[in-house]
Amino acid sequence: MQMEKASLEIEMVTVDERRVAMIRFCPDLKMHKGETAELKLTLRCKADHPSAVNKRVVLLSKSFKVSKPLHTLRYKCPRTLFTYEGNWISLVARATIVVGSSRLLKDFQVPLDVGNIHVSEDLAGTFTPEDKFSRYQNFMLLRAETKQTLFLLWGGGLALLFVAERMLREIILNPAGDIMTLFTSLVAIAGSILIYIAWVRTKGLFTSGVGPYFRVPDGLSLRRKSKRKISRGMRFQLSDWFSGLAETDLHGARLRVVAGNIESCPYRKMEYKSEEDEGQLVRKEKTVITRPIVLYDKTVERLPLGAPVEESFDGLLDFEPMFTDLYPPDLVAMKGIEGNLSLDSSHGLSYYLEFQLLHPSLVDQKLEVDPNYFDPLAFFKESAAEKGATAVVDEEREQPPPPPPPLPGV
Repeated sequence: MQMEKASLEIEMVTVDERRVAMIRFCPDLKMHKGETAELKLTLRCKADHPSAVNKRVVLLSKSFKVSKPLHTLRYKCPRTLFTYEGNWISLVARATIVVGSSRLLKDFQVPLDVGNIHVSEDLAGTFTPEDKFSRYQNFMLLRAETKQTLFLLWGGGLALLFVAERMLREIILNPAGDIMTLFTSLVAIAGSILIYIAWVRTKGLFTSGVGPYFRVPDGLSLRRKSKRKISRGMRFQLSDWFSGLAETDLHGARLRVVAGNIESCPYRKMEYKSEEDEGQLVRKEKTVITRPIVLYDKTVERLPLGAPVEESFDGLLDFEPMFTDLYPPDLVAMKGIEGNLSLDSSHGLSYYLEFQLLHPSLVDQKLEVDPNYFDPLAFFKESAAEKGATAVVDEEREQPPPPPPPLPGV
């Protein structure tokens, strides 16, 4: 039942550089005077999916007696709290007050200013550029031993199938015994197996290495509580991530480093093993990359065989735009307000970082960097004391005047 004469208003203010939610509750004193009111502040991760598995984290729960025409409460928002409206998910902050059988709720915005200087509108072109390549040129890059193995597999498989076809034709024209039929079947099966192996090997070989390679710099850690993570102010040389000698002429090679946010949420899907199967609900996860930014982009017209890529692709690799232009991880990824932030969450927002070596005639090469190499708390400008502080709700009351200064000589 809604409280017709009651009202709930929320205003975001800044006090001592901290965001504070001013919650003003005007109760219906005729109905609820003296009763206990329950206030809950929650952050919900709602997904735009018909079978979404939404998630809610309780930021704070507090009880108080309804005794005044106006109750004003203050909630000191941690810097890690913000709302978000994306392509796939929404982060919604909500205040709910329950008094007896009456319930009043209100959504409120906790904005977070992020830059848009480096954000690109070309989402597909940033993360999935078109890969035009020559199969012949990629095949010629393979080692001699690999080429010989492929020729033997394809040649042997086709030869066996040809022999099996001739033997089968002979059996049809001149019926023979069961032994001849069995032998023909075995030859056909052996040829099919060789063709299958050749196809699988060939399919995976056209991403042959061209010499230079991507790597995560030594010293970075995936462990959650490790201090060896990427944070604000850290700078890398591009050669820390990409180096090596060109094993072929890489004329026209393009190196790009791109990043973005990941919106993620699970959903339920009914799966059936057969037509007679009753089916079962299976939990799956949906992830969408948004807000693309380009951290590095350079094309080299001439990079000959044997040349070190460090001489052509050099300079500083600055991750600062990731901390300023992309949204940080959110509280829904935490186990409550005092939990540890994690970039690897089933709900909410995380980060995506990818290195790309693009070539006009060779297969493009990519490296996806695990987001756990980043320090989640580095996305928020706050002191160590503020990081561990919990949010507080207090009823507004008169502050006592400061004590008088001490008398001289006392």
